[in-house]
Amino acid sequence: MTVTILSLSARGSEEIGVTFELRSGEHAQKETFLISAALLADLRLQVGESNQACYDAVCRGAELCRAMKRGLSILGYGSCSETTLCRKLTAKGFDREIAAEAVRELSQGGYLNGGEDALREAERCVAKYWGKRRIAATLFSKGYASDHVRDALDTLEDEGVDYAMLCAQRIRRQVGVVPSEPVARRKLIASLERYGFTASEIRDAFRIAKEEDII
Repeated sequence: MTVTILSLSARGSEEIGVTFELRSGEHAQKETFLISAALLADLRLQVGESNQACYDAVCRGAELCRAMKRGLSILGYGSCSETTLCRKLTAKGFDREIAAEAVRELSQGGYLNGGEDALREAERCVAKYWGKRRIAATLFSKGYASDHVRDALDTLEDEGVDYAMLCAQRIRRQVGVVPSEPVARRKLIASLERYGFTASEIRDAFRIAKEEDII
């Protein structure tokens, strides 16, 4: 089979359309791929006779370009970790290696910032009146790295987040008053623990509730 590049055409400021002709005997077919201008420079593509290795590299580059576009589209709906974005791209049908490379390229391009994204997610958890344990578990479940999770939690404390006070606010929203009946009280404590609060934070929250006349 002979491989020929028929044309190279700019598609916007950052993409190049590469049209190949693949010929085997009497049979010939044309295929056009969109690749990045950077890949064009790396491969030193020129119109004229080419080869299978060049064709394969352009095919892969086009798939990477497509994965990056889809990644940007996903990020347009909200921030996510590198792990989560890679998983979403794979779920969209991209090869895992292509997905991982697309995520690396997007991260290097400044489209992904794990530390800032983890903090924004942690702040959304605080707005839901969640405790530190549940916030950490949520960040890990979304694929954020351990150092980003730790930094996000440290920043929350630096910003003055008081988990006992947050727990008291959760009580106010959830039941209004702290029940005096033992069974109902234990159910409330179990619920607060599921929201990520520690036993000491819950005790302090009950005290705060009394001081604020919540009961």
